[in-house]
This record gives sequence, structure tokens and C-alpha cells, in this order.
Amino acid sequence: MTYSIVAVDPATGARGVAVASKALCVGAHVPWGKAGFGALATQAWHDLRYGWEGLALLEEGRSAASVVQHLTCGDDDAPHRQLGIVDRNNRVASYTGSRCLAWAGGMCGTGYAVQGNLLSGAQVVEAMAAKFEATAGQPFVHRLVQALLAGDEAGGDRRGRQSAAVKVWRAEPAHKTDVDVIGDLRVDDALLPVHELAQLVPKLWLDYGTPQPETALPLSGATAKRVASTLNAKPNEVKPALVRWASELNLESRLLPEKIDLTILEVLERGVGATLDRVAAAPPREGWPA
Repeated sequence: MTYSIVAVDPATGARGVAVASKALCVGAHVPWGKAGFGALATQAWHDLRYGWEGLALLEEGRSAASVVQHLTCGDDDAPHRQLGIVDRNNRVASYTGSRCLAWAGGMCGTGYAVQGNLLSGAQVVEAMAAKFEATAGQPFVHRLVQALLAGDEAGGDRRGRQSAAVKVWRAEPAHKTDVDVIGDLRVDDALLPVHELAQLVPKLWLDYGTPQPETALPLSGATAKRVASTLNAKPNEVKPALVRWASELNLESRLLPEKIDLTILEVLERGVGATLDRVAAAPPREGWPA
């Protein structure tokens, strides 16, 4: 009842899952992953055991193919299930049980696996794979969602649309559970869930992205006066005024000591809407959550 892509970002080593379905809250149960070990999607007659036990097997160092074999062996309902995996060594596997509802199937490429069931046809996973490969070099979360969009436009779930999600785990654990997930977007019930998911990607970049110290401007002299004028603050109060403003807009992650990130400056002078439009039109390579 779902189509998904499980993949690794060759640039950063991050791993992620993007998924869409004519089912409510697909992001609540299909994507699983752990920083430093891999990611997987369990779907069709999905079994949550495939999620938590699959991750445990990946932590043991098992290959993606070995995890598939272990989970499906002895499972009487395995013919009804579907699974996609990328392991810690970036090996991938895609499994489709023989009794999954048509059209059902999957395919693998370098660093990714795509799979789906109850689809309008094989062209859905083919389009997803082609788009993921065609967007090589672009930001990872953008690539995952663009692959979903390609699947949606190729026919997607033959019953219709309802929910979509994307989740990304960093390459290595930061030893803080709350920061090991660097992208987690869900649309749980919508007429065009994949399109709404795509609209959230620039907001992820803006609200949770990282500042770029190498291009930031010193918060002094003419720049300080420029910022003070925009904030209606006195020149000697520009720094606390900027902190208050950024906190109100959930942009504190982009603050820098004694400098101002160019994205902060852009939002100050052009507004959030204009900045999001720019990012949607041409996703920047820098400044994503990391």
C-alpha cells in the first residue's frame, strides 16, 4: 500500500527513507533508522518487528541482504511483506513478497533501494530510481523527496494519495538521541501529501540549518548599522536585538558570535517568504541540518 526509497548520501554518509501511501500517517511506521548503522522501510503487511529487529541486526554489522534473509525466514506472512534496507557499509537490498498486491516490486542502484506495492505499475519505482540518480550532487533530503515526487507523477499508489514522510539520520551518532535525526518531515493526511512534503523541505533548511561562518559578515561597522536599522534598534543594542528576533523566528541555530550569517541577513531584509521561494527554486548545497 506504499512506495518508498531507502538511500545513503554519498557526500555526508547520512541515510534516509522517504515514503508515500494511500494510508494515514505512513511516516509513523514505515521509516526506521539509526545513526551510524543504517535505515530501512517496512511496508505492505508491515511488521513493526522488521523495524526494531532489523535495526538490531544492522547494529550487529549484518549486511542488508542478510537482514532481509533473517527477518523473512520463518515468517509465514513474509510473502505479503515488503522491505528496503541500506546498511552501515552502504549495501542495499529490496525484498518484495510473492503475495504482495499488484503492482508490487522494487529495484536497487548504487546506494539506494526503491520498492512499492499496490502501485499503478512498474514505472513508479523506475521513475523514482531515475530521479534519484539524476539529482546526484544535490542536497540529500531534497533528492529523497524529489524521488517521491517522480513516483507520484508516474502514478504512485493506484488507490490515490493520503500521506507522505521523509526521515534522515546522520552518518555517525552524536551520542544525543535528539540530534541523530537531522530531517523528519511528515504530512499525515492531505490531498497532495508528496507535494506538501516538498514544500516543507525549504522550511527544514531555514529553521534547522547550520550557519556558514566562512561567508558571514562581522556584526560591526556598516553591517551593524544595517541590521540595527532593520530591527529598529540602537547600534549599541544590535546584538541582543538580533538574538531576540532570531529566537522569535526559530532561527537561533543560525546565530554566530560577533558575525551574522548571510541567511539571517537575507530573512531580515527580504522576509521569510522570499527566502523560502529562493530555496525552493534552487536548493542550496550548504546550510542543511548536519
